Amino acid sequence: MFTGRDPSSFSDGLVASSLTNWLNQLSSGKSFHVFLYPIVIVGLILVLWLIYLVCRFLIFRPIAKSKFASKSLGLTQIMESRVLGSMASIVAIVVIDIGIDWLPDIDKEFVGMAHRVISSVFILIVAHMIVRIARLADTYYSSLPSVNRDHAFGGYVTVISFLVYIIAIILVISALIAKSPVYFLTGLGAMSAVLLLVFRDTLLSMFANVIVTTGDLVRVGDWITVNGADADGYVTKVSLNVVKVQNFDKTITSLPTYTLVQNSFVNWRGMFESGGRRIKRSILLDQRSIRALAKSELDQVAHIPLMDEALALEKQAVSGNPECGDGLRITNSGLFRQYILAYLRQHPKIHHTAMTLLVRQLQPTANGLPIELYCFTTDTRWAFYEDIQATIFDHLFSMLPVFGLRVFQTESDFAESETTSRKVDLKSDSFVPFESTPD
Repeated sequence: MFTGRDPSSFSDGLVASSLTNWLNQLSSGKSFHVFLYPIVIVGLILVLWLIYLVCRFLIFRPIAKSKFASKSLGLTQIMESRVLGSMASIVAIVVIDIGIDWLPDIDKEFVGMAHRVISSVFILIVAHMIVRIARLADTYYSSLPSVNRDHAFGGYVTVISFLVYIIAIILVISALIAKSPVYFLTGLGAMSAVLLLVFRDTLLSMFANVIVTTGDLVRVGDWITVNGADADGYVTKVSLNVVKVQNFDKTITSLPTYTLVQNSFVNWRGMFESGGRRIKRSILLDQRSIRALAKSELDQVAHIPLMDEALALEKQAVSGNPECGDGLRITNSGLFRQYILAYLRQHPKIHHTAMTLLVRQLQPTANGLPIELYCFTTDTRWAFYEDIQATIFDHLFSMLPVFGLRVFQTESDFAESETTSRKVDLKSDSFVPFESTPD
């Protein structure tokens, strides 16, 4: 049967026949997914990347650099928001989704799976673009001259991002397993109680962040004091869940964001912006040293700088009072109070008209009669403020003997040797006229 034929030629014919059958199967699509699907996937990814680059750098970027876009939003803000990248990705995904149906001899199951994956990627890109647009809007609004503060809509952006990503995850899972999103929402409804318990602090902080940022309650760099939380220093970070405060001893206190909404706290920003820092401190007078001054004593103190103004203020205050009779009865405590007022009005580092300035007598206590100074310094810096305050009280304490007054101290610390210590003391010759010094 095989006489006159070369056996090797017979084997070559079998190989050629097998190769022809394989090529026919390959062309008919029976083995397409085994060998060519990886090539198709890599090719789709390369085409996707190429379309993305073309759309972003050759179409959208020139549009963003146009005069209209640069004037209305600002080129820098558009570039930093990366919205152009999201738009280019959406165009590339849509083109690939349409083009995959044009590939010949592709298995329907592969096409269906590819469409589900592409739909999932499309949903994630759209969600990311929405978040980027929200951040761009926040940046644009915060840069307006009427607002001029960072992240004015930061709280709203946080809530929008949270909701958008939650919805995107549900839609992606629905697209991958080809189920309706209602299927997952029904399950989430049953688990809502558990989710509220698990994410309680996150949800509270998220909505508290909206109140804090939109209400401009706290900014990075503000000095805040939170009672009961050991937080007294400058805010270094305001995030979704945590507000970090660097205390003056350089320690860091981390507070849940909702703490600032649930509890009261002090923000010292208004003090710095006003340009005045309050002094509210009292001098406690020994009430036994308070008495009326004789005319001779008034004549003795009249030459002291600022005393003429203090005398005029005190005479005006007691004029017409029933206890005066046929003459003015001026007390050493009243004259001292008016002297303090005249001294503060002339002080170069005290606000004289823009803010409250008064010297008042408070309710007497077992520790003496409080004479309170209520005024504002022109320098809000901590060290300079303390120096101004200390210098003022140093001067006032040194002036007490001039008026025959004494600071209250406990009897164990002070023993009055004789009543002459209550008399006006003018033995010091060191008084010099009060001169204003430049700031």
